[in-house]
Amino acid sequence: MAKPYEFNWQKEVPSFLQEGAVFDRYEEESFVFEPNCLFKVDEFGFFLTWRSEGKEGQVLECSLINSVRLGATPKDPKILAALEALGKSENDLEGRIVCVCSGADLVNISFTYMVAENPEITKQWVEGLRSIIHNFRANNVSPMTCLKKHWMKLAFMTNTNGKIPVRSITRTFASGKTEKVIFQAL
Repeated sequence: MAKPYEFNWQKEVPSFLQEGAVFDRYEEESFVFEPNCLFKVDEFGFFLTWRSEGKEGQVLECSLINSVRLGATPKDPKILAALEALGKSENDLEGRIVCVCSGADLVNISFTYMVAENPEITKQWVEGLRSIIHNFRANNVSPMTCLKKHWMKLAFMTNTNGKIPVRSITRTFASGKTEKVIFQAL
């Protein structure tokens, strides 16, 4: 009798990524600044999630992360001013910024910057995130695991009341369909 083949698609997610850490988050292109965001990675390494007080949860699929590296000091004076208002001067930012580059292709790339409390946390998160990205096996999971992944994503995108917004559901299941068709199906 043939030995059953086990498809091991999971990479071990370090416990500090699962427990999470607080970072200030910004995006330079669209001028987004969110102080005190709790960043986490789920137990399977599917998603990098974050939430700040009074905001909806945000999700970035780890399979879309192209690279993770140390970030440079922001060039935008508005972001520098926002960080300085939190007591983080431009001189203190050296070695404290994690840059997450993501996108479905290599042309439309988004950059999310995370400012840590100290360089040790930055180094730990850069190495930890690098250890779980580029897991191409995770894209070939069973249909049941895929459904679980969709459910997890929706659960991370709750609003301030802890509810899943209908627009999050429509985005998840749209796959080329218009929102109107999805609303009718719901």
